[in-house]
Amino acid sequence: AVGIGPFVVGPVIERRIGVGNYAALGIDAAEWRSAEWAHQRGLYAELQPDGAALDARLATLARQLAASNPEATTAMKRAFWQGTEHWPELLAERARLSGTLVVSGFARQAIERLSS
Repeated sequence: AVGIGPFVVGPVIERRIGVGNYAALGIDAAEWRSAEWAHQRGLYAELQPDGAALDARLATLARQLAASNPEATTAMKRAFWQGTEHWPELLAERARLSGTLVVSGFARQAIERLSS
């Protein structure tokens, strides 16, 4: 760990998996989580066993979306993201925090250790 934290991507991940799971990821950042772990907690809608299955699923989904009413799709997207109107300011604030932390002595030493 380099000592900066997932501040910029955090709001999106927290929204998908909940505060508790997001906190577990942030606090225990050195522990790897599997795709199954992420799927069980809602980060992924579904898993595919290999690249060919993923390609097939994406092609099916693309056809379904292309056949959907674009106005309804737009309305659903707006509804899905309701409550995120403050995110431009939040993400800018989080980016500033990440920028401050990445130039800290702790982060510089950690990055130096990793690059050695």
